[in-house]
Amino acid sequence: MAVLLAAFSSVLFGTADFMGGVAARRASAVSIVFASHLAGLAVVAASIPAFGGEAGPDDLLWGAAAGASGAWALALFYHGLATTRVAVIAPVAAVVGTMLPVLFGLWAGERPAAAAWAGVAVAFPAFVLLGSGHGTAGRAATRRAATLGVLVGVGFGLFSIFLSRTGADSGMWPLVPARAASLAAIAVGAPFLRAPLLPPAAILPFAALVGTIDMSANILFLLAVRRGLLALVSVVIALYPAVTVIGARLVFRERIHRPQVAGLALAAVSVSLIAVG
Repeated sequence: MAVLLAAFSSVLFGTADFMGGVAARRASAVSIVFASHLAGLAVVAASIPAFGGEAGPDDLLWGAAAGASGAWALALFYHGLATTRVAVIAPVAAVVGTMLPVLFGLWAGERPAAAAWAGVAVAFPAFVLLGSGHGTAGRAATRRAATLGVLVGVGFGLFSIFLSRTGADSGMWPLVPARAASLAAIAVGAPFLRAPLLPPAAILPFAALVGTIDMSANILFLLAVRRGLLALVSVVIALYPAVTVIGARLVFRERIHRPQVAGLALAAVSVSLIAVG
């Protein structure tokens, strides 16, 4: 069940990231994240009665830490998708964002089965292959995309780790301070970047849809990590670039290159092995 929830979460994260990257071509990435997180806060607030639970101070603090670390990572990712090499930033962010939770899970005592470890091993070349086929760029552009990818991956990894520390009986309450903290972090940082907090009115409904999908993915992630190992759930979710590749094909009619086909196949093998393990 945990792997299935993580797989659905990955699809939704990939969809939200693809849509957020598209929106960031028309407005500031900071404003897209702020507007989408406002919508996400409304979504999680509405979902709390359905899941019940009662959160303690630690749960709320872990949630706030997750939100603060994830907000700027997401803004950087949207900005990177719109302005740098997707072939670099996406796989780097996926690898770094996966390694941190996997290492933390091992440190915390998680011991996946052999088949699951095989799935983890297969996932890493899948990340790289899924990000291929987006043309060439100079060294400076490549270095910038790689640097952004590392920063994004650290933020995503910390988000997963912090949220996994919340109690199973806290329901969806930790996601409330997570979104509140992310909104506060964006609001404080935006003036220094001279970025508007809200996108143009024409893009607001699109940003709200991005936030709704993204929060749905967060809810599924929280359910998954409470039913399975963080080391495995994080790997399955990090295969979201597969959705980006498919989205580019369906929306922009971009060609899917042979390495990306191989990446999609490896992603399917990885999820299957982790599910068996």
